[in-house]
Amino acid sequence: MIFWVVGVILLLAAFLGVCWWGSGLVMYPPAMSPMWIFPEQFGLRYEKVAFQTRDGIQLKGWFIPSPNADPRTLIMCHGWGDNKGELLKMTSFLNEKPGFNLLYFDFRSHGESGGQFTTIGGLEMQDLDAAVAWLKANKPELARRAGIFGLSMGAAVTVASLPNHPDLRCAVVESPFSDYRGVVERWAWNHLRVPRFPLISVAMRLLRLRVGDPKIDAFNPIDAAGRIAPRPLFVIGGEEDDLMPVDDVRRIFNAAREPKQLWIVPGARHAKCRETAGVEYDTRVAAFFDKHL
Repeated sequence: MIFWVVGVILLLAAFLGVCWWGSGLVMYPPAMSPMWIFPEQFGLRYEKVAFQTRDGIQLKGWFIPSPNADPRTLIMCHGWGDNKGELLKMTSFLNEKPGFNLLYFDFRSHGESGGQFTTIGGLEMQDLDAAVAWLKANKPELARRAGIFGLSMGAAVTVASLPNHPDLRCAVVESPFSDYRGVVERWAWNHLRVPRFPLISVAMRLLRLRVGDPKIDAFNPIDAAGRIAPRPLFVIGGEEDDLMPVDDVRRIFNAAREPKQLWIVPGARHAKCRETAGVEYDTRVAAFFDKHL
């Protein structure tokens, strides 16, 4: 009998250990991109910036001024496991021909920013709040005509945060997720073949405990999408995206009210819409911001 009891205890301990490890994957991305891309490599002038979030995390960023003194500014939000340099590589075109001012920053625990862990959106809304506050305080004349670009996690944070920032005039979001648990479940299945029940369910409970926020997984961009209008929203998705699939991207688009646009890029995988669409991507995104800012 004692062997059965010990066996059950060991099995339970192993199960909880796996779930603890799983919750850690959310907090500590296993494939964190290094900081190896900087504005100098594109010949861009820039200002190093730093600001604090409400919970005391110091974030680092770059302000890249317009080459032709354009008064319009875009706040740029990268994805989970990436950093501002990775986003700069795919979006520097917005500073070139259109000539927008660009404010890049690293979300907490990414790139050059502080913070011990990420939450894929819940606490990252505070990071975007801090970026908006920095722009208004330090470049007030350039904050009057500001929009936002978000990719993946940054796209979901953008959608969820826009109702709190009515001064931001428009947004382009590529591959946003509509549901927190859903994206965690898809990532776990795509990379580890871990089923939703019971491992993911328990891992999410442990995540709340470790983060210290019982509502951290209540982060849901769908709830906010319908409150963005009348500001224009451009939603982009990849036809072959298995992390934020077309149906998930469409949920964001369908929840939003007019004016809105949807573009599903044929053959594009996750976060590869520009790589797949090429010049058409640059043209569409730049034209959207040019029209609405």
